Amino acid sequence: MNVQKGENSVDKNICIGKFRIIRKIAEGGEGIVYLAEDDKLHQFNAVKFAFGDNDCRERCALRKEAARLAAFSDRRLPYLVDLAEGLDYTAEIMEYVEGETLGEYLKEKFPLKSDDALGLMLKVSDLIAYLHESRPQVIYRDIKPDNFIVTRDGSIRLIDMGTALFGYGSLEAENMSGTPGYAAPEQFRKNIGREADVYALGMLYAYMLTGIDPAREGKEKCLNACMAAADREIRKIIKKCTEEVPEERFSNARELTDNIIIIMNKRSRLRFTAAMGSLLSNVLIWGSIADMLAAGLKAGGINIYSFLKCAVNTYGTLEHIYSQNVLEYHIFAASFIVLVTLLIKNALTDAFCKREFIISCDWNELYTEKGKL
Repeated sequence: MNVQKGENSVDKNICIGKFRIIRKIAEGGEGIVYLAEDDKLHQFNAVKFAFGDNDCRERCALRKEAARLAAFSDRRLPYLVDLAEGLDYTAEIMEYVEGETLGEYLKEKFPLKSDDALGLMLKVSDLIAYLHESRPQVIYRDIKPDNFIVTRDGSIRLIDMGTALFGYGSLEAENMSGTPGYAAPEQFRKNIGREADVYALGMLYAYMLTGIDPAREGKEKCLNACMAAADREIRKIIKKCTEEVPEERFSNARELTDNIIIIMNKRSRLRFTAAMGSLLSNVLIWGSIADMLAAGLKAGGINIYSFLKCAVNTYGTLEHIYSQNVLEYHIFAASFIVLVTLLIKNALTDAFCKREFIISCDWNELYTEKGKL
């Protein structure tokens, strides 16, 4: 393979075995990534290069990254295809993950609704929790929007393991790594733990809610905007994630994930309660209308069978119109049941002169009225 003199870059259309280089797709402190095509299988792959002498730090780090990536089986991480070595390079050949970066996705979707941001954050934190719970544990160290891919089906995938630390307990980093604005204060010291990733997750969540990128505009501006805009439960989570002292944060991403799930379940119950309240309110409204309509029909001497037949036909029409909206469907179904029930009740009241229960014209009250003897 040819390397352009004086540059750490690769000529286009150069092949590494069966992989033909097409174009550069990313470049960072941990290496250069190219898009390549498998000439035999006609599949796209990502090829990450490190240049230098055989035992230089960059090439040794890339070999370690490849070995660690090969040990993972979770589909949210790209799988390792091959590792190629040359005189002046090491190439890590990985699955090419199609989609847009989380940063690109967020720019298109801003402003995100609170529930949408919560659901997206759950996916991200659960992925980092998988790394934290691996044996040995993995501390990612560089959580930021551009290191996540949102695929067509809406899933979240991680695309770069070059900065990750593998080991037990608090780990000593050989080199400082992280993105200012997202990185925890202690991350630029040697010994860090999983709490450093929790801090970055909190900053990422604040970015999702505000659209203020802490890497460009500063973390203080991002956090202040988030504290002003988010509700109390979300503010509490982000504040705990971004405490200056690591021991005051969630100890790992799993704790954060569990707290997000609690909030989502609580909000789901509240939505269900609100929907049921809306349903009951509409049933009372339609029941009141049905009661008044039944009383008017009875006074006018209209044949009950003919009215019921008309009501059934009307309900069939409504069912067809509102078939796309489940809640409205149930409202009309319940209203029809109330209508039939009230008609039967009025008929029985006339027949047996019993005490009757009527839904008043005031849709929120119930009262009793004695039938006349």
